[in-house]
Amino acid sequence: MTSLNRKNLFKKLVTVAGIAGVSSLIAVPGFAELNRQTHGFNQSGDRVFELADNDLNDPNSPGPPVTDPNNNNPGGSPNTPNTPSNNTPGRSPNTPTNNTPGRSPNTPTNNTPGRSPNTPRGGETSPNSLSSKDRTFVMQAGQLGMLEVELGRLAVQRGSSASVKQYGQEMVEEHTRANQELMQLVMQKQVELPTEMTTQNTALMERLSGLSGTSFDTAYKQAMIESHNQAIALFQAQSQQGQDPDLKAWATQKLPNLQAHLQMVNQMLADTSKP
Repeated sequence: MTSLNRKNLFKKLVTVAGIAGVSSLIAVPGFAELNRQTHGFNQSGDRVFELADNDLNDPNSPGPPVTDPNNNNPGGSPNTPNTPSNNTPGRSPNTPTNNTPGRSPNTPTNNTPGRSPNTPRGGETSPNSLSSKDRTFVMQAGQLGMLEVELGRLAVQRGSSASVKQYGQEMVEEHTRANQELMQLVMQKQVELPTEMTTQNTALMERLSGLSGTSFDTAYKQAMIESHNQAIALFQAQSQQGQDPDLKAWATQKLPNLQAHLQMVNQMLADTSKP
């Protein structure tokens, strides 16, 4: 085969299979065997062109690949459907955009971090919370109730007269019951009763603990008059000016008992003053 015919066949071969096809054609086992037999580039090259010429004359030989002019996806199969572009790797093209990581797209926005949407804003009062005035009443009522119980126990132990001992026992029972009622009431108001007495009440307890006999009885009666006068004034103010309806009703209910306790201790003083 002349050089001119070889060149023409080479062009045909390139047209049919492309440069990559010619390279793969030369690399097949048949061509490798032919190269080993002929030991020459020109002979093996003539063989390639002869095979290419025979391939062109074969009516069953597949034609060159047809390129779809409407396929804008380089390297893609012409029959591959166009897939919508997804600019977010790993996300479905129909997935709604979520600008808040970790939050569902349908989650309502809470502009106040750390606060429940139903939490009252600043200045508002929760239905179960108390005003500062009602809280003051609870703290003072708790302190007075605690003092009445502790002094009543001391009167039972150190009182010299039967009336003082009996009065002390009644104070323990009635004020213990009242303290429990108040505790149950304020549990729903997000308030806790005091668990320790004030410095002033502690000093009073220590002073009476050092007394005995009639000295104790007199000091105890005087302490009961002072504490009940304070309690009556406190409960009267709450029953008239209290803002929480439950506390207001409780203070109104307990007020007659406090007045009765004061009347009882005044009667004891009157009895001891008689000749």
